[in-house]
This record gives sequence, C-alpha cells and structure tokens, in this order.
Amino acid sequence: MQRKTVLMVAVVVIASAVIGTAAFNSGQVDRSVTVDVVGDDAAVTGLSPGSSSLVYYNANNKLTVDFSNVANANGVNANSTYTVGDNSSATTDPAFQITNNDGATHTYTLSYSFATAPSSGDVKFHVYNSTGTYLGTVDSSTDVSFDLTSGETAYVVMDLDAFGATVSDDLSGTFTVKVN
Repeated sequence: MQRKTVLMVAVVVIASAVIGTAAFNSGQVDRSVTVDVVGDDAAVTGLSPGSSSLVYYNANNKLTVDFSNVANANGVNANSTYTVGDNSSATTDPAFQITNNDGATHTYTLSYSFATAPSSGDVKFHVYNSTGTYLGTVDSSTDVSFDLTSGETAYVVMDLDAFGATVSDDLSGTFTVKVN
C-alpha cells in the first residue's frame, strides 16, 4: 500500500512538472516603439559643425562638408592643401564634432571612402578626444575606433591634400560614423 502511495505521489509530481513547464505553446506581447528621425544636431549620435563655413547643416539638418560652399568658388585648386579646424587646438577649433548623446558608453568607428578613386590627392580626418588627446587619423585606407562615454565629444580636424590632383579629379566621398 505504501509502495502504491509513493508511486502515485511520484506520478502526480512528474505530471505537475510536465504541465507546469508546458503551460502554453505560444504567446505574443506587443509594445510600442518610438523612433523619431531628427537632424544631426539632436540625434543619438550628434554631429555638429565647427566654425568654418565649409562645414554646415544642409536643408535636411545633416552635417555637410562642401568646398564649393564659398562665395565665388566651385572647389579647390590643384596642387593645394587645406586644413579645416586646427590640430593644435582641436577641442576649440574643430571642423566638426561627434557627441555621444546616449546614456551609455559606445565604440565609434570612423571611416572615409572616395565616391570615385582619384588619380592623386587625399582627404584625412584627425580625431581628438575631449581632453585634446590625439586618437588617430582616418583616410580612405585607415579607420579609427574609440570609445565615448555618455555626453562625451570627439573633435575632428580635416586635411585636404590636392597635390598631384588634376582639375578632373574629385576628392568627394563619404565619411562614416559606425556606433557599437
């Protein structure tokens, strides 16, 4: 009798465990998601221009670097160099800034690619942290990665080297900010 009771209790316990773990086979929970698309100045990855008229927000509030955005010019001279910002005081005179507007630390990877590979010339972006410490130089063959804590800003100075470039060369391209 006692053996039957123990066996009966064991069957009940096993059945309860099976029923307890298989309480349902599927389910669904819906939650709202809010994703507002905003300009570079108010985004999670904030991008803001320095003081040069070559770096500005376009009509869609996207950061733009445009060497034809001067009074009577369409670009740069062949065999010339230009610097936007100041490498010796990047935190006060950058070409532009990248700010982590999120509440957590993220790793940022910066890259640059030409729209069409020029025969000569180069575009470089020198990156500095909030204390002015040099973090690296981005160009068409080198990416730079660094961490920014919540609210921290990186400062970017741009060098354009058109030496050897001809009037048919185009140094335009895409500056990419990847965030992890």
